[in-house]
Amino acid sequence: MKSTLLTTLIGVFLFSQCSVDRGVIPKVDEQTKIEFLKKLVPHITGTWDIKKVHIKRQSSPYHAELKLNRDTTLIDFATLTLALSSTQYGSEPSRYEGEIRYKAKKYPVQFELIAGPWLYNQKKEGSKAYFLIQYNYPPGSSHLVENDEYFLEQIGFMLETFSLETMSGPMIWKGLNRGIEQIDFVKR
Repeated sequence: MKSTLLTTLIGVFLFSQCSVDRGVIPKVDEQTKIEFLKKLVPHITGTWDIKKVHIKRQSSPYHAELKLNRDTTLIDFATLTLALSSTQYGSEPSRYEGEIRYKAKKYPVQFELIAGPWLYNQKKEGSKAYFLIQYNYPPGSSHLVENDEYFLEQIGFMLETFSLETMSGPMIWKGLNRGIEQIDFVKR
């Protein structure tokens, strides 16, 4: 009985001396985030040629419906024009609008950037920002989805979350959820 009590007391004493490692939580103030998003504006706005779309085949109903049987790369896919939106929510310039020209049609698009981990680490590595790209039809408008629009959704270009990987030169988006692994853009 004495040895059990002694062992318990020693264990309680030892574990009471342990503390939880809270790690270092980086502090980025709102002003730093705003300045970062302002620096991104000239690197994102403009007209971009979508040179390559790398699609990694997944066993999903989307890819099965498109009959994607293996990894695929689409070359000279479309054109994307982006501008800073006139409507911003908050003080940071994070909302973009524009259009994607796929085949002979133009579709309005929009997304809102969220600063990525690059801003928080000292090595300046990681994604610059994250966003969900979606169609930008006027609220309340009725719209029939066309085959090409549906295709853009099925491959994971539209209604998909991406990470923005570069700040100057060619722009690279990396898909986070569905089949698109990477999209390579070249500015006109």
